[in-house]
Amino acid sequence: MDRASHGDDVQRVLDRLEYGGQRVTVPDAIQLSWQRSAAAGLPSEHVAVPFDADVDNESRLSWAAAPALAAVSADLADVPVALLLSDHAGHLVDRWTGSGTTPDAMDRLGAAPGYVCREDLVGTNSIGLALLTSTPTVVRGPEHYADNLTTVSCASNPVIHPATGRLLGVVNATCPAGAYNPILPALLGRVVAETRHRLIEDGPVPSPALREAFLQARRRTRAPLAAVSANTMFFNTTAGPILSAPTDRALLWQWAERAIHQHNGNHTAVVPLTSGPRAARCEPVYDGTAVAGALVWLGSRTHDAPAADPATDSRWSSLTDAEHAIAEQVARGLTNRETAALLFISPHTVDYHLRQIFRTLGVQSRVELARLVERNR
Repeated sequence: MDRASHGDDVQRVLDRLEYGGQRVTVPDAIQLSWQRSAAAGLPSEHVAVPFDADVDNESRLSWAAAPALAAVSADLADVPVALLLSDHAGHLVDRWTGSGTTPDAMDRLGAAPGYVCREDLVGTNSIGLALLTSTPTVVRGPEHYADNLTTVSCASNPVIHPATGRLLGVVNATCPAGAYNPILPALLGRVVAETRHRLIEDGPVPSPALREAFLQARRRTRAPLAAVSANTMFFNTTAGPILSAPTDRALLWQWAERAIHQHNGNHTAVVPLTSGPRAARCEPVYDGTAVAGALVWLGSRTHDAPAADPATDSRWSSLTDAEHAIAEQVARGLTNRETAALLFISPHTVDYHLRQIFRTLGVQSRVELARLVERNR
């Protein structure tokens, strides 16, 4: 599809939003999604939602999310809304419905287990947007890219693993466009909170030594404090707002692990968090002779860290669309295999592009790449 065709499709979607000669304002994120959908070659008149019957509804995500989704669905028994669960690739793995006519209506739209709702396959939709942005999203009827999806409104909320920071999937509420209620995102927030709680309870058990060291240190300080290891992180109340990004656990542990091995003990330096560089003090915690993790005290934001390299940031714009997409997913903490599954390409292709990305940007690690991606969002 050529550039003129892209513009025609986007204009056609915009024309849908004109009422009485005035155009309804839509968020920038929605308009950018329309442009990506058109660039992917999707026709705005009608998009067939692809189907893959190989559904994994016995994953840890399904186990963790099912009770909360079932409870919310029961509360909405008389409301024409479907609650959906997708994996990290946008593949719908389960559905809960209350109203008697809702299942048939959702089946006709492709809002049922087995269907795949990635943006590059079906155009603008809240599941696809949540996967790309790792943030809660809402897409109202005519804001969908494809005409056949404008009959519904949907809200989605990503499920981020509380320990690893990886995107596990998305919880979604879909209803007839005229029946949308602003309370739906809040209900999905409840589902995500309960899902994350179950994942924490069922997740890797932190070393007793690390937990005990954290509890003792927490009693002695009001400063932002975190305990971190290869697969867990917990922190006190003041550290919570600082360590809110999904990639912060990996960033903090990589910094702490390097500091422990290089300095063999206490170390004070600058840690490059996604919210900005901060002064930090690191102290290793041992379980016997093995390193169980580290305690990290966080200080104020600092400008002592190396400044961003304008040349490196300018090279970001020289990446291809495929390289941008891969960099975004890797920066969120996905492995090469997970990135390949999400983008429907082979792990070998991801590996090849990632080497090209590192070479073009002059970065040496995924952490450096994550910081650069964050700066250019």
